[in-house]
Amino acid sequence: MEMESKNQNISPEAGKIKYKAEPARHFPRYKIPAYIEIEGKRYRLKDWSLGGCSIYDLPENYLQKKWTVANIIIPFDVFDTIIKDINVEFIRKYDNGTVGCKFSELKPAQASLLQDIVEAYLEGSIVSVDGFINTIKREDLREALDKARPQPPQKKGIEEIIRKFFILSLFMLVTLTLVIFLVYAIHTRIFMIKATSASISSNIKVIRTPASGVFQIKKGIMDNESVKKMEILGILRTVVGIPIIIRSPIQGKILNVFVSEEGPVKEGDPLFEILPSHPQLYVVANILHRDTERLRILQSARIILPDGTTLNGIVEKIISPVPAFMINQPNILSLSSVSYDKVIIKIPGFKNTALIGSSVSVIFDLTPEFIKHLITYFQ
Repeated sequence: MEMESKNQNISPEAGKIKYKAEPARHFPRYKIPAYIEIEGKRYRLKDWSLGGCSIYDLPENYLQKKWTVANIIIPFDVFDTIIKDINVEFIRKYDNGTVGCKFSELKPAQASLLQDIVEAYLEGSIVSVDGFINTIKREDLREALDKARPQPPQKKGIEEIIRKFFILSLFMLVTLTLVIFLVYAIHTRIFMIKATSASISSNIKVIRTPASGVFQIKKGIMDNESVKKMEILGILRTVVGIPIIIRSPIQGKILNVFVSEEGPVKEGDPLFEILPSHPQLYVVANILHRDTERLRILQSARIILPDGTTLNGIVEKIISPVPAFMINQPNILSLSSVSYDKVIIKIPGFKNTALIGSSVSVIFDLTPEFIKHLITYFQ
């Protein structure tokens, strides 16, 4: 191991001589035979340590590059040990022609192998002869290197068990979460049918004019007015001069009056909408035809009102715009798959007439019972 002399600098101030020392080395250097391989060329090392090395005959242009990636080669008598991809920083060139370098960011495996060789050299397990390293006894060298190489700390038994249990529990939790997600996704995709649109309706009676003419409303007949069965609502004077008395066919409440006093009407025009005294409320839902093929009469339905209240309904009727005898026709097949059917749903016990005409959500749950039990279990 050699010590480098200090560089002497003369300061112009006061004619005093000052000395500037090189940066202190953290690792002692050894004259263990070694080479450095840079860009495919080998250069002999004067000495080296875990922190850096001195290189013989290195071209001047490398000092301009500042750093490079190189391989350190340790020549044993019958084999070479190569430590690859070491980051080398060029520091300076000395008066003896060598270039001082520093190893940057040694990886643990690189540092460990260099340390093994240094310790074996210090213990006498290896010696330098004619530029090569000879082993005194190969078994002794291997044993020395194994002893010198740092071993991973051994975990205590209970800590290792806890660690493995935690990893296994985490894996099982992630797996279970994924399974539940898939079950819900499949359940929603396959077994749940949602209406594209739906609203609350009732058995409202629409009274229309039987002929064209002028209609005279009876005094007192207006919206929200209660009427009795066969009560006179007004008189229609036809174009031929024949008067026709218009009566209420049911007892109930007038929802809408469509004509004005002494207003002209055409045959078939609506005159009044009357809600029966005991109305039957139901939901009219538009369902894709390919979905209604899986629905049946008396199928249960979940109805969600605008305020979030959930009601239970029962399918009473399915009305398809495509006649049944044409469903299987080739030219109708694509049309029927995207067409809508009207599904009439009864709501037992529901009598809130204020919601007539309100939009609602309708969901049909076709989930088999065993899957329902499975979902309930996970919930």
